[in-house]
Amino acid sequence: MLKNILSILILSLILFSCNISKRNKAEKLINNFQEKKVPDRRETIFDVSAIFEKGNVTLVGETDNLALKEHLLNDLKEINFIDKISLLPNSTVGNQTFGLITISVANLRSKPNHSAELATQALLGTPVKILKKEKGWFQIQTPDKYISWIDAAGIELFTEKQLNNWQQTKRVIFTGDNGFVYETENFRVPVSDIIMGNLLEETDRNYMSIKVSLPDGRIGFTPRKEWLDFGQFKNSVKPDTTKLKQMATRFTGRPYLWGGTSARAMDCSGFIKTLYFMNGIILARDASLQTKYGDLIITETNFEQLQTGDLLFFGRKEDSLQSEKVTHVALSFGGTEYIHAAGKIKRNSFNVESQIYSESRIQSFVRARRIIGVTNQSGIQQIKNHTWY
Repeated sequence: MLKNILSILILSLILFSCNISKRNKAEKLINNFQEKKVPDRRETIFDVSAIFEKGNVTLVGETDNLALKEHLLNDLKEINFIDKISLLPNSTVGNQTFGLITISVANLRSKPNHSAELATQALLGTPVKILKKEKGWFQIQTPDKYISWIDAAGIELFTEKQLNNWQQTKRVIFTGDNGFVYETENFRVPVSDIIMGNLLEETDRNYMSIKVSLPDGRIGFTPRKEWLDFGQFKNSVKPDTTKLKQMATRFTGRPYLWGGTSARAMDCSGFIKTLYFMNGIILARDASLQTKYGDLIITETNFEQLQTGDLLFFGRKEDSLQSEKVTHVALSFGGTEYIHAAGKIKRNSFNVESQIYSESRIQSFVRARRIIGVTNQSGIQQIKNHTWY
């Protein structure tokens, strides 16, 4: 009897040790997979781990990328495991997997809390993908692939069919700085404020006003001035040096805001995104993401090859002791001159003899990339080719 008990105990220990070894092997494979094959976490959700549950190695967590999940499961096929990885959008969303922003500028947070860091912003009429719901918040992905959280008050949920129907409507985009949608055609009681880049459905117009519908069903009237037909806008607008310089100069003096991507206030990469969006291009969100895309420009000896519209990246250069870290981006005005969001929108120069010379910027300069003419990279998308628009 004692021998049987000991045998059972030994067998149990062997099985337990074997499963622990499997879990450890799975964790190692998962960590290696995440390090080498998972895109940037700001643009992809992949939170997976292996646990020991009821005698089995169980994969738990979530991802928004089915292809990545299937790739991982294939890498782990030699390990006997139970798959409990949740695929986003999850059941909290149902079939309303898309949405439209309903306020002029929505503040998107890093966590589902108003006190959390401002991660980015999204403008009225921006289509977004809904990933999951947590209390009164939704985790969303914006057209630039950035993942963040929005308060339910700032978004109207859509099914994919409803989004497709919205895409077929006559839409208009606001190109002015600021404005309003009003209850009536006498332009007195506001329904909503509006800002550059806001996108609304047009339902009627006359010689003075446009009747518009907001994503949440509100109806109002707005002066015709500075609204463009969105279909014409997205199919014809493209970045060029003159337009980019004019718009960048127009923003001079506006305040810096960490996480800002609207014409009211913006951070360095938000400034660049706004300029290019109003010229038909969706760029990646952060400077450290933007620096991956575009044609590299040789600047090792001088800045003569730089043209207006090129992006200048700053931060910490790679050397034998440390890795590269891009923390800032500016828009070149050609040659040594550039404009950027640093405290406010302002101009600086690489020219030591210039009154706006910045020694710290030239010391931290990393590289330059050209966006104009580049449209076939994932971080440089033409609005007209984005399936959500």
